[in-house]
Amino acid sequence: MDVTFDFTGKNFVVTGASSGIGFELVRELLEAGANVLGLSRHMTEGLPAFAGLAGNLVGIDADVTDEAALERAIAGFVKDYGPLHGCVHSAGRGRLIPIRVWNANKAREMMELNFFAGMSLLKIASRRKYSAEAASYLYISSVSAERGQMGLGDYSATKGALESMVRCAALETAGRRQRVNSVCLGWLDTPLTRSSGADSKVEEVPLGQGTPADAAGLMLFLLSDRARWITGSNFVMDGGYLA
Repeated sequence: MDVTFDFTGKNFVVTGASSGIGFELVRELLEAGANVLGLSRHMTEGLPAFAGLAGNLVGIDADVTDEAALERAIAGFVKDYGPLHGCVHSAGRGRLIPIRVWNANKAREMMELNFFAGMSLLKIASRRKYSAEAASYLYISSVSAERGQMGLGDYSATKGALESMVRCAALETAGRRQRVNSVCLGWLDTPLTRSSGADSKVEEVPLGQGTPADAAGLMLFLLSDRARWITGSNFVMDGGYLA
């Protein structure tokens, strides 16, 4: 049985929207009729790939670690389309950094994008002037937060921070029936997985390597009203890797 979603008239923000998981999620939200603000450093280059889909896409080249620029983009989108019904922080950076060559500046760059930018997104998007009642906020975590991986200490720390933050943020946003959750993804075929060197783990996945489309269904569900009683949770989708 196929499961479809209708997001007609609903408004979402997706960071990291020009590739990988973010790209796929934007595509499926548009197919479901949503209005989407897609943010990425190279967003406008990929706009032709979304042509002809049902929803409306506002694509902006943006550095999501710039909180002021992030708010300007959200404010403009809300002015044109109305309050937000959800956000997804898919932007992220990962690389192999063994302890012997650890570099504090590189670690800070990863934390800035993977974690701090996600906090800024929630801070801005959850404000009453920007968000609808019962909005849903979703974060992309990783199995690296659950199992040690050689050379991925910094990356794992950023994702573990996200999962911890989600549990706290769920309590703060519940007053308006808003929800905050994370999806802990395994080794999908994405540019980030390939660039981090983590694709070597694919042989350990019982169901084999997944694709962004494999993850999108759960994410759409968590953004939908059918998940209105789910918050503060972390959902593992990893093809059996952590089993």
